[in-house]
Amino acid sequence: MKGIGIGMKENKKKFELSAGETATFCGQVALILKAGIPLHDGMSTLTDSVMDMSAKQQFADIAAKVTETGSLHAAVSEAGFFPDYMVNMIGIGEKTGKLDDVLSSLEKYYQREDNTKRSIASAVTYPFLLVIMMSVVILLLVTRVLPIFEEVYSNLGTNMSSTGKFFMNVGRGVGYAALVVTLVFLVVAIFLFVLYKIKGSAAINAVIYKLPALRRVNEKITAGRFASVMAMMLGSGYSIDEALDLAPGIVNNSESKKKIEEIGRLVKKGKNFPEALIETNLFDALQTRMVAVGYKAGQLDSVMENMSDVYEREVDEAIDKLVSVIEPVLVAVLSVIIGGILVSVMLPLASIMSSL
Repeated sequence: MKGIGIGMKENKKKFELSAGETATFCGQVALILKAGIPLHDGMSTLTDSVMDMSAKQQFADIAAKVTETGSLHAAVSEAGFFPDYMVNMIGIGEKTGKLDDVLSSLEKYYQREDNTKRSIASAVTYPFLLVIMMSVVILLLVTRVLPIFEEVYSNLGTNMSSTGKFFMNVGRGVGYAALVVTLVFLVVAIFLFVLYKIKGSAAINAVIYKLPALRRVNEKITAGRFASVMAMMLGSGYSIDEALDLAPGIVNNSESKKKIEEIGRLVKKGKNFPEALIETNLFDALQTRMVAVGYKAGQLDSVMENMSDVYEREVDEAIDKLVSVIEPVLVAVLSVIIGGILVSVMLPLASIMSSL
């Protein structure tokens, strides 16, 4: 498996595959299963294709565990470097007898996540570099250019008007404020980078998903995952109670996990599934009504599958919209700041020149 495991750390617990590498792994294992190749033979072949020697040993351990237990879930769980969502979904796939379908879905999920991360990185890199360059420009304007103009005004022998002084002070204040904001931004970026190196992506997600703009996206991701798992379990003949016992394991959002666990408790107390959803507000109102209709019609698994697709599209749209807003907003803000500083310099000069 070319590319998987490159740069793998010796401490497996701190290592996580990238989304693209995870998608490749899931796709290749799905191909093995659909081709009718015994899983232990397929995993051995897959291990032989890994180019990086440190990664090859890790995947050899996975292949050995599959041979020993016959369970892919046990192998990836013990490996310690796969995403929790993937590990839990593989466990559910084995329980439902739909492991190949689950792995194919996981391949698409992580490929889409990889594409999204690349889009975000591409959209953020240019503004990030722009922020740094413009910060240097603002620093030069505030510390070098403004003092020079003040000295020029003084040498002209003309008193600057109160309006001119006001604009000059405003320009200086805007410049220093922009520098402080930029410094805070850089400190936060460094903090997140260090946190990622120490704790991994889960810690980063716990921080960034507290932001209002991303919190709603995370809620939609969680709702979509829940709907997908419920559709898979119900379609495989599991009862709602059994499905709800397994569903919390696929959620990495603590608040949403509590909601799903609460749904399970309410159902066990005698409430039907739609009523439990209404009390917990896990789904939007429209989706909750759709669940109620599907529940009465005996088509709950189909409804949940459709809802999973709906939430998937909504998440993609929300992320695309967020990414498309980042760059123009940053450019506009920086343009206003630099323009304000230049205007604060030129207005007093224009005032003095008109009085000569």
